[in-house]
Amino acid sequence: MGLRSLVSAGFLLLPIAVTLGLLLGLQAHREARGMPPPFVSNKVSTDTYCQRAFGISPATRGLQYTLNPNQWGIADNYTGPGGLCMNVTSFENASYPTNTSAPQWSITWQFPPGPPTQPVHAFPNIKLDPDAVFPIEISKVAAIHFSAEWAYGVGDVKPNTTNVNDLLAADVNSNVAIDMFLDSDPDKAVSSTDAKYEVMVWLGVFGVATEPIGLKQGALKTQSVNGTNFNLYFGENGLGQSVLTWVADGTVQNFNADIGPLLQGLTGLGGPTVNDHLGYLAFGSEALSASTNITFWNPDLHMDVISI
Repeated sequence: MGLRSLVSAGFLLLPIAVTLGLLLGLQAHREARGMPPPFVSNKVSTDTYCQRAFGISPATRGLQYTLNPNQWGIADNYTGPGGLCMNVTSFENASYPTNTSAPQWSITWQFPPGPPTQPVHAFPNIKLDPDAVFPIEISKVAAIHFSAEWAYGVGDVKPNTTNVNDLLAADVNSNVAIDMFLDSDPDKAVSSTDAKYEVMVWLGVFGVATEPIGLKQGALKTQSVNGTNFNLYFGENGLGQSVLTWVADGTVQNFNADIGPLLQGLTGLGGPTVNDHLGYLAFGSEALSASTNITFWNPDLHMDVISI
């Protein structure tokens, strides 16, 4: 290559290098202020997932969440009626309103009643990913901030509010629940099947077949959290896990509270101690049965575990 060609190439590369430098500087400036990178798509997309189980983790600049249709109560060779699909709305620029904001999601489902020994077909849910803070010893938890707005309705359209009478007319058996797992072993605490304890907080209960484990033995205690009264039930599930379920009085479609107190004081009731570890925090709906399609919609959700 001659001298003239080298000079020409140098003049060509110079503006490219300057442009790249300016873009990298602009990107660093925006990232330092929590802004999305320049020239990133602001597209909002909604995708549908009907798999039995499938992890969906939309990109985010804040806390990471994973969603799952989680149709765990359906056998692999099941060919019967019914089904469930999950819709997840995500921002391609990975920038949500706050660092704790979760993606919006909904489910539409219908299943016939299952056997009394296994009435649950699925627990579609969204969970806070372990890397956020888990596992964490209960004694080191300062607060568990939880905020959710949700609605359940008959049909395929996202509902604005929950009409309990309409759900009962559709023979709906379901709940809306916060789900936590704990164990003395931090590795087992992050597993929904290996953990020794499951602590649930039910914000809605529909249908006579939807019963917390231990309902027949009666409530062990009652506790109020941010104006909502909860009754506690205790029993063991089919995996031998100790299940403690807080059931709200009525249907609570908007709930904003520190749910940490619902983990405290459970030791003498067959629950975890302050030395056990919390490894799993999720929010979803157990799908038992319905005579027609019904839709659960969660437009707003925040979960955050604050350590001491």
